[in-house]
Amino acid sequence: MELSAFGSAARIKVQWLPASVASLLIVLLVFPASAFADATPLDTAAVHQRIVERGVGHSVNIEERTGVVLSGKIEAIGANSFTLRLRDNPNPVNVKYLDVADFPRGGPHGSTIFLLTGIGAAAAFSIWAVVHFHNVEQQNQLPTTPPVPTIP
Repeated sequence: MELSAFGSAARIKVQWLPASVASLLIVLLVFPASAFADATPLDTAAVHQRIVERGVGHSVNIEERTGVVLSGKIEAIGANSFTLRLRDNPNPVNVKYLDVADFPRGGPHGSTIFLLTGIGAAAAFSIWAVVHFHNVEQQNQLPTTPPVPTIP
């Protein structure tokens, strides 16, 4: 359908619009704004809330203010600290909420997202290439001619 009032200039502008919107959506989904935001420092109430949400018996990974990373299961939750049984040490460790510098909520990291996006893009390109070259091969074929009838 052609808009006669606007002519070909309007048609050209509308043609690049879907591609621009699609490109913008891809960039926004691949690079979310939260990935560029500075991490907010954790206070004791936030650490306590996250520990309570995770619950006793569940695994956690925390980083102390000294830079030591602890991984283990929560054994007990107190008002000012919690007890953690480390994976490589059978003795429980008491960790104060004030000492926790980072408590990741979990979920995929940036490298995992990048890897999965790359795999998806490679798969999509492979499927496109197979379909495209299959169609090109069939497009250049001429129909077979019927056999010439023989006269007895």
